Amino acid sequence: MSVAATRHVRPAQPTDVPRLQELGVLGWETTYGEIVAAHNCQLYLSGSFWSLDTLDRVVRDLHSLTLVSEEPDKTVSGFLTVEPIAEDRVELTRFYVDPNVRRGGIGSALFSSALDWSRVSGAHAMLANVFADNAIGRAFYERVGFRLTSLDPNYIIGDQTVGDAWYELTL
Repeated sequence: MSVAATRHVRPAQPTDVPRLQELGVLGWETTYGEIVAAHNCQLYLSGSFWSLDTLDRVVRDLHSLTLVSEEPDKTVSGFLTVEPIAEDRVELTRFYVDPNVRRGGIGSALFSSALDWSRVSGAHAMLANVFADNAIGRAFYERVGFRLTSLDPNYIIGDQTVGDAWYELTL
């Protein structure tokens, strides 16, 4: 059975916020656990970017997009957020899929819907940021047409410096 037949992509609702936080934390820990020291990972995840208040604000923001992928049992299995950064540019700021169902088309379905929204919103480019050592994330962005614009080894998390990769996709 296809992903489209079993999952539903929809706008996130405020009631989804705790699950978004859970998926973000789980995704971050499983993706970056070998890249970022545990104490720095915990420091980052307890910061404002992943707070319930911040996620609620992004979900409610009429100028931003938060999409979820919902399983037939109504469980949210993935999500992404897209936020405007200039009149004609948006940034894909969060993009996480439950590790137990990764590589099943959820990310592609979410991303396709985000591209449609971004174009309709008048954006001419989408930016995305990922740690340079996140080979899976970088491969996804490159596969869907993003081009690497910079590698910067100066992103500080707690007492650790990590590489940062910035990508851009012309819409």
